[in-house]
Amino acid sequence: MKRLELKQDWFVRYEELHRGPEHASEVMRRTEGWLGTQVPCDIHMPLIEAGIIPEPLEGLNSFACEWTQLKSWWFKTSFRLDREFMTYDTVELSLESLDAEADVFLNGRHLGHHRSAFYPFTRNVREALAEGDNSLWVRVTSGVEHFSDGDTAFLRNNLIDCEAYGRGDPRRTFVRKPQYGFGWDWGPKVPTCGIMGEVTLTGYRELAIRGVRAYTKKADVRAELRVEVELESFVPLATTEATITVEVLDGDRVVLFQEEEVCVRSGVHFLDLEGVVEGAKRWWPNGMGAPHLYEIRVAAKTERGRVAFPAFRHGIRTVLLLQDKAGEDERLFAIEINGVRAFCKGANWIPADSIHARVSDGKYATLIGEAREAQFNMLRVWGGGLYERDAFYRACDENGIMVWQDFMFACGLFPDHLAWFRKEAEAEMDYQTRRLRNHPSLVLWCGDNEDHWAIVQWTAEGRKPPFFGGAMLYNELAPRAMRRNCPDIPYWNGSPYGGAQPNDHRMGDVHHWHEGMMSPDMEKRIAPEAYDRLDAKFVSEYGYVGPCRRSSIEAYHGGSPLDRNGEIWKYHNNFFEKETVAAGVNKHYIDAEGLSIDEYLHYAGVCQGLMYGYSLESFRYKERCSGGLFWMYNDCWGEVGWSIIDYYATRKIAYYYVKRAFDPVKLIIRREGGVARVVGINETPAPIRIEAEAGYVSFDGRQRETRPVTIELPAHSRGEVLTLPLGEHDDLQGMLAVVPREASPHSHGVSPQEHGIAPATLRTEVFRKLRVSAAELKISSFEVRGGEASFTVSSDTYAHAVHFGLDDRTRLSDEYFDLLPGERRQVTVYGVDAAFSCDALRPTSISNSHS
Repeated sequence: MKRLELKQDWFVRYEELHRGPEHASEVMRRTEGWLGTQVPCDIHMPLIEAGIIPEPLEGLNSFACEWTQLKSWWFKTSFRLDREFMTYDTVELSLESLDAEADVFLNGRHLGHHRSAFYPFTRNVREALAEGDNSLWVRVTSGVEHFSDGDTAFLRNNLIDCEAYGRGDPRRTFVRKPQYGFGWDWGPKVPTCGIMGEVTLTGYRELAIRGVRAYTKKADVRAELRVEVELESFVPLATTEATITVEVLDGDRVVLFQEEEVCVRSGVHFLDLEGVVEGAKRWWPNGMGAPHLYEIRVAAKTERGRVAFPAFRHGIRTVLLLQDKAGEDERLFAIEINGVRAFCKGANWIPADSIHARVSDGKYATLIGEAREAQFNMLRVWGGGLYERDAFYRACDENGIMVWQDFMFACGLFPDHLAWFRKEAEAEMDYQTRRLRNHPSLVLWCGDNEDHWAIVQWTAEGRKPPFFGGAMLYNELAPRAMRRNCPDIPYWNGSPYGGAQPNDHRMGDVHHWHEGMMSPDMEKRIAPEAYDRLDAKFVSEYGYVGPCRRSSIEAYHGGSPLDRNGEIWKYHNNFFEKETVAAGVNKHYIDAEGLSIDEYLHYAGVCQGLMYGYSLESFRYKERCSGGLFWMYNDCWGEVGWSIIDYYATRKIAYYYVKRAFDPVKLIIRREGGVARVVGINETPAPIRIEAEAGYVSFDGRQRETRPVTIELPAHSRGEVLTLPLGEHDDLQGMLAVVPREASPHSHGVSPQEHGIAPATLRTEVFRKLRVSAAELKISSFEVRGGEASFTVSSDTYAHAVHFGLDDRTRLSDEYFDLLPGERRQVTVYGVDAAFSCDALRPTSISNSHS
C-alpha cells in the first residue's frame, strides 16, 4: 500500500460559466491567468491573496465578490509517479470534497462528473496513469446554475430564507453543499466553491481494508469490545490467504490483541473480532469523568505485502437515547452514557468561517478547547453547515464534548421526488455514517433541522406545501444508513421533532423561538423569567443576541469608523435583532440612547450574559429537562449575533455567564409554590457534601439573616436539596442566597472554589430597580507563576458584573460575576508574562459605575 497526497502546486483560473467540460481541451491550452494555490482551496482564498477581491467578511466587501458565483473554476496540478507506483494492482484517486458540481480529468481523460460536496469522488485510475509526469484537472461551479424557476416552483413560500441584503437563494436545496453559504440571518451570502478536502492517490496490492467499525458491547471494568472489519480483494478469480490483526493500545501498552488467519474471498469480505479490555477506562463527557481514549490499529498481511487501516482513537462507552414515560402523555428525551443519564450542556455549532476551507486545525482546537473550558459537554452540528473535518471530531473526542450530528438538510423542502437527488443523498449518508461512526463523541444522528417543523408551520399559515419534500430522506434513507453502518448510535428524525407534532413540549426536542427571541412581544424576548415557564424535555435551540468585543467589531469594520447607525453595523447585525439589544439594556440597566459605543457594548454584553445564564439554569433546574443547547456557540463572520465566542475566537461577555451556568457542581434557586426551592447538581463521579449558610443577605452587608445548612450531593445527581421561606424582606435591598462555605468529597476537605460551587441567589427584580450602593473591590493574594496570574477579589458590599478592564482577548477563569457582601473569589488570568502586575487590573462592577 502506498499513498501520495496531492496538496501542493495547484493552480486555478476562472472561465465564463457556459464553458463546460466540453471546453476542457481549450482551457488546458491556456498559459496565462493562473493563480497558485494548494488544497483544500475555496476559490475565494487565492483571489484574496492575489488582491483580486477584498476580504469578503469585512465591511460590505461580500457584495464585491458576488461575481465569483457566475463563473466556472478550473484547477490543475501535475505530479510524477515512479515505476513502483505503477506496479500496484489498483490505484485509487480520491477527491474528498468537491463543491459542488465538478468534472475531473486525468491526463486529458474525463473520469466523470460529481455533484456533491459531502462525499468523495473516487475512481480506480490505474489504467489512466503514466510512469513519470501526470496531470490532474478539475472544473467546479457553485452548482445552482442548472436549476430554473420552474424547478424551484414548489419551494415558493416554502423555504426559510433571510432575504435581507440579498441573502438566500431558492435553488440552494437542490445542491448538495453547505447551505449557509447562500446567506442566513447570522451570515453573509458567500457561496462556497472549490476543492475542499484532500486529494490523494492510493496504490493497493491484492487487498484493501475498506472500513472498520469498533464499538462497545459492555462498558464495564471488563469492557467487551467488538471490531468489524470490511476487506476488499482485488483478485477476482481466487481466494487470498491473509493474517488480520487488531490491536487496542492504551498509550504504548497493548491491552487487547486479536489475530486471525483468514481465507479472503474475491470482492467484499467481512470479519468480526471480539475481545475483553481488562481494567477498562471509560470515555465520559466533560464534567462527568475523563474522556479516556484508546488507539485501535487494524492491518492485513499477505505474501505480497501489508495493508493498514488508518489508526484511530476510540473511547469505550455506551450510548442510549432514553424515552421513558414521564407522565400520561409525556416521554423523556435524554442521552445516557455508560448507564448514567447526562444533562446535555452546550450550544449549536456552525462552520467557523464563511470560507470554511481556510479553518485551520488550530482554530478547531481553540474553539473546542474553549467549549470545554466553558463546561460544555455537547455541541450540535447544525444541518445547514457541513460534516466537519476530522480535526473537529478528534478535538471533541479528546475534550469530552458529545456531538449531536445533523444530516445536512435545513430549513426547506428538499427535492427527494427526484431519483438523482435521492441517490446523491443516499451516497452522502452512507459515506458520512461510515466515516464518523468510531468517534466516541458522536452520540446522536438527526435527520434534519426544522424541516418537519416547517411543514407544520407552513400548513398552519395557509401556505400549503405541495408535499413533504425530504420525508424520504429523514424517515427512510437516513435510518437505513444508520442501521447498516452504526446501529449502536441513536437516530432522531428531525429537530425539533417528537409528540403529536414537531416542537411538542411533552416529548422530543424543542426549538424555543416564537415565545422567546422571535416573539412579537418585546417583553418575552428580554425577560429571563420567561424561561422558568418553559416545560420542555430537551431544548435544542433558542437564543439571544449580543455584540462582540470592540476589537472584533473594529476588525470586521475593516478600518471604517464604528457607527451604530452605519451601513456596516447594520449589515453585520443579525436579521432578528430588531432593536432587542437596546430594549434589553433599557429594561435591565440604563437608557441605551446616548450611550457611547463602549458603554453600549458593555451593557449589551452583560444583557446577553444575563439571558443565557438565567435560561440555562432554568433548564437545569427542571429535573425532567435533559438538555439545554443555545443558538449558537460560534460565528462564521463578525456580527452582532447569537454566539458567545466570535469569529476571531474572542470570548464575548456572555461566555462567562454560560460557563457559570454549566458548573458541574451547582446550586440553583427559584421561587416555586410559595417557597424558594433549591436544586443541587453534581455531575461528577464523586459524592460531595457542602456546608453552607442560607437565608437573606442585604446588599450593603449589614443585614444577614441566615442559618447553617448541610447539603449532600450524591455522584451523578440532580434534585431538590433545600427549601427556604420567602419571608417579608425588602427584595430591592437584598436577596435570598445559599452561600457554600466548605465542600468535602469523600471526606477530603476542599474549598467550594476548587469545585466551582458559587452562591445561589434568588432573582426577584431587574437590576435597574435594585438599591445597590457603590462597591469597593479589593484585590489580594496576587501572584504570577507559569504564565498565569492568580488573585483574590472581594467586596464588603454586593457587586454586580465584576470585571477587570483587561484586553478583549485576555482569557480569565471567571469574569462578570456577582459578589455577595464579604465574599471572596479567586480568579486566574491565562497567558501572561512575568512582567504582568497587579496594576494591570482595574476591578470594576456595574454597581460601582451605575448606581
